[in-house]
Amino acid sequence: MGKKRRFGIFQVIADCPHCGNPAPFNGPLRRLACPSCRKEIAIAPRTWHDLLGEYLNGYADLEPGGGNTSTVMGELTLKCKSVKLPPPDPACPTCQTNWVLSGIPDGTDGVITCKQCGRTSPTFPPPDWLREGVPAAKQIFFAERESEGRPGQAADEAAQSRKPIALACPQCGGNLQVTAQDARIVRCKYCKADVFLPDALWGALHPAKDAKFWLVRFG
Repeated sequence: MGKKRRFGIFQVIADCPHCGNPAPFNGPLRRLACPSCRKEIAIAPRTWHDLLGEYLNGYADLEPGGGNTSTVMGELTLKCKSVKLPPPDPACPTCQTNWVLSGIPDGTDGVITCKQCGRTSPTFPPPDWLREGVPAAKQIFFAERESEGRPGQAADEAAQSRKPIALACPQCGGNLQVTAQDARIVRCKYCKADVFLPDALWGALHPAKDAKFWLVRFG
């Protein structure tokens, strides 16, 4: 059975349709909040079905370690990378020891642990909506998963813990305390002027999200 299993490594980055900045989909997610503007971005299930299905259709022609890079144009612009996992299993990013994925049964919902350094990473079965279009998908590793809350809820909760940043109003010099929950344009409480937050400050309040590779095991 193990010899029939196939693995694919994926990286998917959307161009936010609202602000144009990159928004990594670090897992098979139907929606997320843009890390830059916090507006919702959605990828239809059919798009995910097509991305994974195209990889499987060309799997036999790929050399281990080989893959494809493509740009998908549609309702969203997606930059996609796929790689055929070469043996052995992928390495832990902390200590470079190879994970042992063969002992993780399909359907496992939990974490895997590096035997060398103890680093943990999530693993879970594909959601029903993904299996409906790609029944060969059996297990997902190293990915973010959809939550029951709204898109970006976890990021917003983390942002609430960040300290406000002081900014002098360019019109009156008043001290403004800006938080990650504020819009890009804030109103000075002293002179009532609308202040556009500069890029450096906005970036500090909304740090860029790294694009990560995640892995799917297929039957």
